[in-house]
Amino acid sequence: MKYLLKPSLNWLMIFVPIVIILDLLFPAMKLWIFITACIAIVPLAGWMGRATEHLAEKTGEGIGGLLNATFGNAAELIIAFMAMRQGLHQVVKASLTGSIIGNILLVLGLLVYPGD
Repeated sequence: MKYLLKPSLNWLMIFVPIVIILDLLFPAMKLWIFITACIAIVPLAGWMGRATEHLAEKTGEGIGGLLNATFGNAAELIIAFMAMRQGLHQVVKASLTGSIIGNILLVLGLLVYPGD
């Protein structure tokens, strides 16, 4: 019982079925579908991060790093695939460009200011 009352982001998993129900029953409520999907993705991202960490412990640093890099950009890959299927080439270009710029800024920021 203590485990159920422990503060955790896993409580946000309730939004996963809510998003599906909203999309099926009320497809015109796009804003609410988007908001609930944003909330639902938070615990899913946490689970994916923990899963790659556990896999990295078993497979070693090299494969663990590759898994982290691959699954760390899963959102961009999913957006790109869905947008390509719908012919939204500009969205794919913008998403990939933003991802590249963000990664470059993060890496350069870590290289320029590695901390004390």
